Amino acid sequence: MLALVAIFAIFIASALGLIALIWYWLRQRALQEPKPRKPKQAKRRKAADEAADPEPEPEALPQKVGRSRMISAASLAEAEAANALPAAPYAELEEPGEPKPAATSPEAPAPLAASTRQAVVLRQHFPPHRAPEGRSWLGGTPVLPGTAEWPVHPGTGKPLHFLLQIDLAEVPDEAGLGLLPSEGALAVFLDCDWGPGDAFRVIHAQGYAGMPWHGLDVPQGLAMAYGDEAALVWPWALTPAHGTQILPRWPVAPRLIALPESDSPGWPHNAATARALLDAQGQNELAPALDLADFHGPDGQGFEPLWYGYPQDWISVQITSAALVREADRASRTVVHDPYPSLEADERAAQLKAVREEAQAWFDHALNNPALAPIAPPVRKAFWDWLATHRALAERVIPEAVEAAIETTLHASPQEAAKFPEEITARVAYRHALARRTPEGVIAPPPARLLAPASGEAELAATHLLLLELPTNSAIGHHFGGGALQWWITPEDLADRRLESVVMTRT
Repeated sequence: MLALVAIFAIFIASALGLIALIWYWLRQRALQEPKPRKPKQAKRRKAADEAADPEPEPEALPQKVGRSRMISAASLAEAEAANALPAAPYAELEEPGEPKPAATSPEAPAPLAASTRQAVVLRQHFPPHRAPEGRSWLGGTPVLPGTAEWPVHPGTGKPLHFLLQIDLAEVPDEAGLGLLPSEGALAVFLDCDWGPGDAFRVIHAQGYAGMPWHGLDVPQGLAMAYGDEAALVWPWALTPAHGTQILPRWPVAPRLIALPESDSPGWPHNAATARALLDAQGQNELAPALDLADFHGPDGQGFEPLWYGYPQDWISVQITSAALVREADRASRTVVHDPYPSLEADERAAQLKAVREEAQAWFDHALNNPALAPIAPPVRKAFWDWLATHRALAERVIPEAVEAAIETTLHASPQEAAKFPEEITARVAYRHALARRTPEGVIAPPPARLLAPASGEAELAATHLLLLELPTNSAIGHHFGGGALQWWITPEDLADRRLESVVMTRT
């Protein structure tokens, strides 16, 4: 009997222990379950606001949960990669909220927009005979790589006139907008005979390192530049027959400048642009242009040559004589600024006739001699003495005539130009500068340039790049009616080298 009681007691104790163990286990599990946080009650507003709707309760922070078994392999890879990233610094942590779009790097500006903030200006080397070796120049004759040939007018078959060539290796890489070829040459030809239409050709002569460049001979049948207007544009010409087939050759260096932002379309005419051009020029202070006072003696009297060596060659005599012929013709047609106010009409007419005939004789004599042949001192003295006898008329043309004579020798005969005194050469440097300072301020007209804003409000600027603009510039023989010539191409055509798609406009 006692044994049964002991067994029963042991059973009861074991059952109670098991129950206690189960109860303890359930309690511990219950303690491990996250209890939902009791939402805070919004504070009651004052009596005036009690009728308003209660403020919405803030959303509970999202709870971290395990990865779903339905996650895709791609998403799993992304999640694993994200988990592997280092934690962000404390200062960069953000409060939970609406997800923000992923940060993206700004896209590179489109070529059309980028071209409005830059310009590849063509800085002329001055004097040209001191230019470093290069393959970029205005005028002259082309020297191109590969098998390039001199192009012709598509309508008449006559050769076009050569305007310029740019060695693309000399253009800064960043200036090409990722579109301009980096090797070879860009060459432009134009019908300067003003024949039917505005025929032109822009070619890319492909080249690579080590490829030989060859000069193109002037083709037969190339017309005089500017045709019947040659006598109006060349200082040495009195008739179209006295013109030239080849434009003056001036070496240039492509220089990239940054342009300021502008609210108005086209070339930005402002102080920042002028400063950029002055910096690209690299020579702010230039000698002044020639004026009549330079031909007076030290006491301000007399009539003397600018330097002992003038006229230096026969083309100088031809230029000054042609200027006297034109001035005599002008004075015979009008009494405005009469050079002989004290003479009667008949005497005045006779005097002008005599000056014209003598100037024509000097012109013809110069024309029969080699243009750039030096002149002996006795001939120089005889010519100046003759000018001095017609001082009233000669003073009206001598500054411009001597300027043109210096400039012509500079581009046509580097050997003779090298003999000029430096102070003489410097007097025409301003005509070949991108910008210059004057007492009135900085003079910086729109330069010859590539991949830049155009002059004026051009409709094509919305869809095309300005490949090249050449303004009128008598110093280098670019006579375009006072305006400019512009060549345009779409970014896509430039990238694909479709230069046959270039179009030309005038301003």
